[in-house]
Amino acid sequence: MMKKSKPGTRVTIKDIASAANVSISTVSKVMNGTGSISRQTQDNIKRVINELDYRPSELARALHQKKTYTIGLLSSDNYGRFSLPILNGIENALAEAQISVFLCNAGGCEQELKRHVDSLLAKRVDGIIVTAAKTDTRLPLPMKKNQTPVVYAYTDVEDENALCVLPDDIGAGQLASQHLITQGCKHIVQITGPAHFMAVRQRDAGCKSVLSAHGLKDYPLQYGPWNSEHGYAAAREILSRCPEVDGIITGNDLIAHGVLQALHEHHRQVPKDVAVVSYDNWQVITELCRPTLSSVDFELKELGRIAGKCLIEKIDGQVHRGKIIVPCYLQMSESSCRYSIS
Repeated sequence: MMKKSKPGTRVTIKDIASAANVSISTVSKVMNGTGSISRQTQDNIKRVINELDYRPSELARALHQKKTYTIGLLSSDNYGRFSLPILNGIENALAEAQISVFLCNAGGCEQELKRHVDSLLAKRVDGIIVTAAKTDTRLPLPMKKNQTPVVYAYTDVEDENALCVLPDDIGAGQLASQHLITQGCKHIVQITGPAHFMAVRQRDAGCKSVLSAHGLKDYPLQYGPWNSEHGYAAAREILSRCPEVDGIITGNDLIAHGVLQALHEHHRQVPKDVAVVSYDNWQVITELCRPTLSSVDFELKELGRIAGKCLIEKIDGQVHRGKIIVPCYLQMSESSCRYSIS
């Protein structure tokens, strides 16, 4: 049986070579996937590495390849509703490259943001991903002349050299409205969040284009906070003023929750009398709603994976700039499906 090192003693590549009865250079070639080494020798070295529980020196690897194998993730999403799925996708993209992530909460003032950026640059991270709780345009990072690669995920910047990975909010508006029309809705209203949000404006543009193409009336949007109370109050007001409404698109799942409550109190059957579609597909809400809620999913995990993949490519010297728009899909459920859809 192979003798393991004493507790607290670090196993070195020399120990591996000695235990496997090969040269240090042979072990190095196997670990780096280089050179022409027989399968038997490779298997033997890998067995020794596992038995001795060898952990390569990250510092040595960094010095050899001139990389730290770390990136910074700057997020201003204090609740994590959007940044956590994006982070999951980013880590999936980085796992194969054995890159770790420093997560920084940049939801405070500009001085705090600068402090985080300075700290990441001092750690010599290989790249930075910036994400937020909304897609609105923001200022580029204060990088001065530093050449560290940056990717913006779920947030936009006005910089022709920047790379931004964004959800398809225009497509989401088109998807939601087209689905309601397919289900027979003729009078569709939108109950959404604050008017200054870019996502609100883009989804409205997508919705309007579909309504116009079908010759349907464009009802005024009902703006308000991103919460259930707004959905409830706005739906009650619409039902009293426009009783002909038979389709409602809500700005997020929380707003939809309030809308469903108002429809129930007004004895409107969902989706028979009024069909409802929302955005975000937050399953904590959609699966608890009665009826269960149809909602547009923005593929945040995939968005994060694409952002991570692009950052790796930028670190490797590839040039990426412009905007990558990630397609969304509609998770159909009971609140909108009057007819079966194959």
